[in-house]
Amino acid sequence: MKKMLRALANRCGLDIVRMGKIKKDYGFYDHFSHESLRQKRFYNIGAGKFAHQYWTNVDYANESYRVVQKHPFLQYDLMAQCPLPIESDVAEAVYSSHVIEHVTDDAVRNMLAESCRILKPGGVIRLTAPDALLIFKAYQHGDRNFWDWFHLHFLHDALNMRYKCPPEKASIHQLFLHLFATQLSEIGLDDSAPQKCSDAEIIEVMSAHPAVETLDYFTRRCRFNPDHTRNHLNWWTCEKLIAFLKEAGFADPYRSGWGQSLCPPMRNNAMFDNTVPIMSLYVEAVK
Repeated sequence: MKKMLRALANRCGLDIVRMGKIKKDYGFYDHFSHESLRQKRFYNIGAGKFAHQYWTNVDYANESYRVVQKHPFLQYDLMAQCPLPIESDVAEAVYSSHVIEHVTDDAVRNMLAESCRILKPGGVIRLTAPDALLIFKAYQHGDRNFWDWFHLHFLHDALNMRYKCPPEKASIHQLFLHLFATQLSEIGLDDSAPQKCSDAEIIEVMSAHPAVETLDYFTRRCRFNPDHTRNHLNWWTCEKLIAFLKEAGFADPYRSGWGQSLCPPMRNNAMFDNTVPIMSLYVEAVK
């Protein structure tokens, strides 16, 4: 019976495992060449604690993420806007989860152009980030329960001192701002901004401007701070990210969903798409 259930699950791209253990990828890598697997030509940009035998981690060594960067990685500073140290037309896949909200538009433009360069024809790029339009609408509707996931993050990151106060003590206005303009939020630890935004200012801007103008109003005031690389200083909607991917050279980017990748390995939700799916945006493109 166990074998029958596992076989059925495997056909759906799933695996039944014992608690606390992750089994091998059943069939996800079968159609890739041994050379690509051996050379680890699958690239996770901003990988953090990610580890997989066929994937190369690409990351930036810094104090904020030192505790999770326990595995070897290719050093790369997105903000430097340099070429990726990878050959052209060799990558099978590029994945980046909850990274692009931490850097500027220009840094993302360079990252996407470089990803297009290194991918093989037919290679897939998959990007996830906080869904700014969803966040905006949740705030607009006064849906404080939308931020319930934030409480779990606070408990998980309490030792890292990422927040000035527990989320349950913060206003919905500050919770909203923290997700795309951390530097301006009263919750965030970064005090390098000339002035934090009050609830009254957030309410005033929201009442006077539509979503994109509101998001831009706040993010334009943010500056990248290398001492607080966990800050969010950018916003992403499906439309904005698709436009950036087209500019980078991808012909037909599309909105995806949780676990819905056209690249089989990235359908393994034990390894991918596991950062706050409830508020995430998923976009892909094929070279």
